[in-house]
Amino acid sequence: MDTHERERRYRRKKQNKGWKIFAVALALVLAAGGGIWACQMRDARQKRHVTAGKSVNMGSGYRNVTYKGKRYQYNSLITTVLYAGIDSEGRMREYGYTDAPRADSINLVVLDKKHQKMTVLAINRDAMTEIRRYGASGKDRGTYVSHLGLAYTYGDGGEISCENLREAVSTLFKGIPINEYVVTNRSSMPYINDLVGGVTVTVPNNDLASKYPEFQAGAQVELNADNIETYLRKRDTGENFSNEGRIERQKSYMTAYIEKFRALLEQDLNGTWNRVSDMDDYIQTSITKNKYLKLANLVSEVSFTSEDFCVLEGEDQAGELHDEFYVDEDALYEKVIELFYEEL
Repeated sequence: MDTHERERRYRRKKQNKGWKIFAVALALVLAAGGGIWACQMRDARQKRHVTAGKSVNMGSGYRNVTYKGKRYQYNSLITTVLYAGIDSEGRMREYGYTDAPRADSINLVVLDKKHQKMTVLAINRDAMTEIRRYGASGKDRGTYVSHLGLAYTYGDGGEISCENLREAVSTLFKGIPINEYVVTNRSSMPYINDLVGGVTVTVPNNDLASKYPEFQAGAQVELNADNIETYLRKRDTGENFSNEGRIERQKSYMTAYIEKFRALLEQDLNGTWNRVSDMDDYIQTSITKNKYLKLANLVSEVSFTSEDFCVLEGEDQAGELHDEFYVDEDALYEKVIELFYEEL
């Protein structure tokens, strides 16, 4: 192989890593962890099916809907990006069916070009909803109601897991299309944080204070490779519904991160995605390098405040093995209509 060919392959490899870094940064800047927006799917779900190596076919039933006697049309200038954080570390890899890790945090980012607005919908991993499961041999065993986070688990830890989670989230949101997905694991956190040179947060609660005194409510803490996972992920698993306190911390991180990330894009839009790091093994995504610039421009152009981080009314319940979350269906429909539709 001549020198020119080696250099060409190196640049291509560098670019491929770069767009993956951008993809995960985009996801985490907008949705830094698990949340509490979830719902049960409607009885007449859209006909979708996940098969190995295939994308989800969302159909067209979502385009026109009737709600409270009024007709609505889907806003076609919306781009949705599903972000999920997986409860694993090290290199992301394929597993045997039903052996993949659980989706520990699930978020939907809504980029509305028409109204120049961005919204983050944080979805509780414990949302009880319809998910598809596969047998150990990969046979599709249909759907059943369980925790949303298990949709990833019942795949192969690769593309099928990602598509399975994408299908479940689309079902949850009444059949709206999920355009792209980004899935990372715990090992990606330091790389994402370092992309913007670290983030300083104001701690919103005392959930971690007894074990980690530096995280007292009201304290300003600079997050780095040593403490970011603790801040974003730790919670008292012996306490029911402790995920809610964790959500508050993740929201504080997201709000601080997005300000720095926007500044980074303004300084060097093209160079940001072209950065190289070692996180290539810690991400799975449908975003190709041809799509990154459009998403980066959208992030730069749309408005976003902490008020655009949405929480929907619902109820936590203690299940036999895990906490369960049930959403207020009326509030869900109102939010779906508000964010995704326009009255005809």
